[in-house]
Amino acid sequence: MTINIAYFYPDLLTLYGENGNIKALKYALEKENIKVKITNIYLEDDFNLTAFDFIYIGSGAPSNLALIKKHLLPHKNEFLKYISQNKVMLVTGNALSIFDFLNLYEVSYQENFVVADCLATTHLCQGNIQAFQNTQYLLKSQSGILFEMQKGYGNNSTTLEGFSVNNFYVTSLIGPILARNINLTQYFVSLLIN
Repeated sequence: MTINIAYFYPDLLTLYGENGNIKALKYALEKENIKVKITNIYLEDDFNLTAFDFIYIGSGAPSNLALIKKHLLPHKNEFLKYISQNKVMLVTGNALSIFDFLNLYEVSYQENFVVADCLATTHLCQGNIQAFQNTQYLLKSQSGILFEMQKGYGNNSTTLEGFSVNNFYVTSLIGPILARNINLTQYFVSLLIN
């Protein structure tokens, strides 16, 4: 068995060591004797989402977000189909602002950066989730919640953070979140191998 992972824009979305999420997931899968193939996707690349079991897009410099959104917009229907087929996709940090074009959730722009060390729980796995926030983008959604925040900022000034539908997961939390939380990484491993 081989898990095919697409890592979008590793050259442009490089803040906060977010590539650690890919490293943590690869390590956890290989511990289960699962082969992992990682394909880096750059602006100049064409891509076929059906080739991938897992898509990851992480935080980057705010100046790159509009450029990336422009590159992805023509693929809107492909992403919606990918999500409708219950394939797994994780979007973290300010990258959540890119995917509002899917019209699955709304984004709230903050005039000032919200910065916090975060502590949360989630229905996805047992135990606490430790993370970080440093963003001008939070979610507005009140459905498909991922995290109950003990520390940090939630959607719409609540203690509820994140969004999910099917196996599409969106959160402002960084850290990198998978590298810091093996319990959450194991949740994604289970999704991919079961």
